[in-house]
Amino acid sequence: MKTTLILSIITIIGIFFSPGRPVPGAEVYIEQEGSGQPVLFQPTGDNGKLTISNLSGGLYRIKINLPQQSGKFMRGFDRIDCRLQVGYHNKKKKYFIRESEGCFTVDFSKFNRISGRNITPVYNIDSYGSGKRVEIGKFEVSGGNNGSLTLELRAQKPKKFQKLVNNLREDVEMITIRNSY
Repeated sequence: MKTTLILSIITIIGIFFSPGRPVPGAEVYIEQEGSGQPVLFQPTGDNGKLTISNLSGGLYRIKINLPQQSGKFMRGFDRIDCRLQVGYHNKKKKYFIRESEGCFTVDFSKFNRISGRNITPVYNIDSYGSGKRVEIGKFEVSGGNNGSLTLELRAQKPKKFQKLVNNLREDVEMITIRNSY
């Protein structure tokens, strides 16, 4: 009984502090700088998380194939009052992206041997086959091998995405990578 109550409270707190829905099965590619070929390809887990580990020293790029959202996660997508398409909050280590597939946030955590213990945010689109991969960041593994980090991909309802971005718009830690007009 006590365990069930504690788990319920933790779940409720998690919902309020991690808005959005976890995105399982999103394809994540890690490429070493200059190679153009993935050194790691792995989908996100059922909880939308992925731990990238056992990386040797060097520069890496993170690319994600965003899955198309539908229903309430696309309702009002074209009507939100949010000009930000892509941004990154440096202190919170949270990446915001609004693409035709929907609105998403990516949270980075658990850095090990990552230079600056942060991600350098970028935004590029790679076309491949009939899909696209969105490059969201780069990082450097320093100090030898066994570099690692964790990312969590969450789909956001358009209005919630707008609210998240507007709450951080004036924050000096928020970096705007691309605005849509």
